[in-house]
Amino acid sequence: MLGRVGTPAWGAGAMTRIPFAIAIAAAALSIVPAGAADLGRFPPAARFYPPPPVLRVYNWTGCYLGAQLGGAFADNQINGQLAGFVFNQNDSSASVLAGGQAGCDLQFARNWVIGAQIDGAWTNLTASRGLTGSQGLAQQGTLNLSGNLTLKTNVIATATGRIGYAVNYDSIAGLFYLKGGAAFVNSDTSNFNGQTITTTCAVFTPATPPATGGTCTTFNSPVNQAVNFGAPSANQWGWTIGLGTEWVVDGNWSIFGEWDYLNFGTHHVTFTDPNLGSNQTSFKQHINELKLGINYRFGNPLPQQYP
Repeated sequence: MLGRVGTPAWGAGAMTRIPFAIAIAAAALSIVPAGAADLGRFPPAARFYPPPPVLRVYNWTGCYLGAQLGGAFADNQINGQLAGFVFNQNDSSASVLAGGQAGCDLQFARNWVIGAQIDGAWTNLTASRGLTGSQGLAQQGTLNLSGNLTLKTNVIATATGRIGYAVNYDSIAGLFYLKGGAAFVNSDTSNFNGQTITTTCAVFTPATPPATGGTCTTFNSPVNQAVNFGAPSANQWGWTIGLGTEWVVDGNWSIFGEWDYLNFGTHHVTFTDPNLGSNQTSFKQHINELKLGINYRFGNPLPQQYP
């Protein structure tokens, strides 16, 4: 029996589709390795580095106002003549001082600070020294002197510039500085209070003056005379140098410690007694100060940031 022309036998089409599917699968498998190879040609992702921490640096730029407490130590040298006696004395004194200060600073070049400051303090620097002396008089008499010399300083002030170097340790900020400028002192009291005792000869033996060989055998009763030399209040200018350190304690508040040396050179003081007249003396003084203080600094204390 003959089949129909153009019609394939059963199963012939299925045999044709199987090799075609195999070819498609093989082509797909060959594409996957090629894609993987292409992926390998891209560079790896860059490593992530966190940004450096921001350092908040205290800024000393601004003005401040504060108070101080400490000690003053004076060395006084005075020489001259009082009531006919020549003397040369060195007197030391020490006292508490209390006062205040105000100033302004400018921070530049990251860590350097320059500024200007005025300060003033009350004190009671009182030097007191007992003076005694004796000298002969004509015709075998004697003149004795005893009394107390007092020098008192009550106001000390300075006007200075300063330069310092700022440091920061985590959240702690500090400043180390040098300062120098003009110094002022007021001497409130300068006086010498005492007495002179004058003794003269009453009887010579033989009864002739000492120039011819006589000797005093009887003296008159001593004559006492009060001595009250005083000098007016005086102001004196000099110079000062110092060094210190200041540290921030809480935001706008800071504390400091400081040493200052003040030198007022040599000047003249005129002492006057109502009965004995006036005598001019030479007076030289220098003072050391040790101070602790606190400042309130106006403005934003943390405007600067450095990576």
